Amino acid sequence: MLRAQRRGFLKREYEVSADGAPVTVLVGARREGGGFSLASGSFRVERDGRKCFVLHGPDGRVAVAERQSGREWQVQAASGNLTLAKPSVWRSGWEIRGTTAGAIRHEGGFRRTYSADVPADVPLPVAVFAFYVVLLLIERQTAAASAAGNAAGS
Repeated sequence: MLRAQRRGFLKREYEVSADGAPVTVLVGARREGGGFSLASGSFRVERDGRKCFVLHGPDGRVAVAERQSGREWQVQAASGNLTLAKPSVWRSGWEIRGTTAGAIRHEGGFRRTYSADVPADVPLPVAVFAFYVVLLLIERQTAAASAAGNAAGS
């Protein structure tokens, strides 16, 4: 199981660990992009419009995440395809559907920690990428809710 702890309040930076051992640091960049390093090399996430994210690795394109609907994203990689689905608008968790199922969820109301139970057959770079995409979607949802609350209070 992967766990991401957000660093700082305004920065989009997450420390990612697996079973208590550090794995990588996800560092946010402009336009919802980001990057991380693993033993297999450095990886870069780029946003391609509002409906697509691309993962680039040492040998080129590794995976693509494309929005299928408001609550479903398809991740395509050479290792296989995954679906990231939010089963309910009332819950913050996301389901991972592939050869086996998994989940990504927020751990507690005021904690800045998230966990990802990614299927074991998903390569680590793709698992971290899928996790990052969901973290970005959660950030979008939080920003939209905050903006709506501020507009209602005006």
